Amino acid sequence: MAVRYPFTPKSTSYLEPGQFWGIPLSNGSFACGRVLQLNLENEKRHTRQFLAGLMNWCGNVPPDADSLAGADLLAHGSAHVKTVAESGGQILGHRPLGLDSLPIPLTLDQAPGTKNCRLRRGFEVLGIASSAQQRELAVFKGWGYNVVVILANKHFGGAV
Repeated sequence: MAVRYPFTPKSTSYLEPGQFWGIPLSNGSFACGRVLQLNLENEKRHTRQFLAGLMNWCGNVPPDADSLAGADLLAHGSAHVKTVAESGGQILGHRPLGLDSLPIPLTLDQAPGTKNCRLRRGFEVLGIASSAQQRELAVFKGWGYNVVVILANKHFGGAV
């Protein structure tokens, strides 16, 4: 079945990496959230969790696929599907991540300093993190429903 935009997701069934939503800011402008990755557990799609990204994009109207061209990633975290609706938006469309060479940043699965600290790219575990990676990389974050709104307002000058 073809996805029809806009829509408010109730599960991850119709989410795909590259989809985006507008985030209304306190100053009247909009930021942009993006679906970066789906969480696959034993090759089965998690029904509520996905990797969300905050794009380095702000506009007077909600984003569209053309306006997102070249926008890079400001922040990312594991989010519940309700994040889209709770942040004031709907999935508006799709722009393939590859068009803008948007890699998912490397992170750690726990605080550094342990021998079992693993390296990950979003939900994908890549192996044990080296000492250098443990010194340089951040820990993978889980976001509450409104974290993306708070980050967007801080970055783009809206009130928090």
